[in-house]
Amino acid sequence: MNLDAVGIVSKDIKQSVNFYKLLGVSFKEVSADHWEGNTEKGVRIMLDSIDLIQKLNPQYKAELKGSGMVLCFKQSSPKKVDELYNHIVELGFKGLKSPWDAFWGQRYSSVLDPDGNQVDIFANF
Repeated sequence: MNLDAVGIVSKDIKQSVNFYKLLGVSFKEVSADHWEGNTEKGVRIMLDSIDLIQKLNPQYKAELKGSGMVLCFKQSSPKKVDELYNHIVELGFKGLKSPWDAFWGQRYSSVLDPDGNQVDIFANF
């Protein structure tokens, strides 16, 4: 059994595509309301519009403030963590926690995607 995909409900798919591309996810448009991308390790990231989700689940409430789930993107070096965090923030996305040396032996930082989901960027020392 493998984790194959993570689905993310997005109020602005194109903005979310731009954000996740910064993290190395390559996307293709399946439809205007559904985009799919792959991480380097093969996990699919699926972005779905609120309209599509409400068609699939009419009881769905669009209260996008993050999901309580955190996606974590491993980088090749601590320097890459700093560079990527700074680049994401410079492009106008929200930084949550600046890069720091975590007690568990990693360089770690957190940003928010356009829908308020926490995304962590890290590398081992």
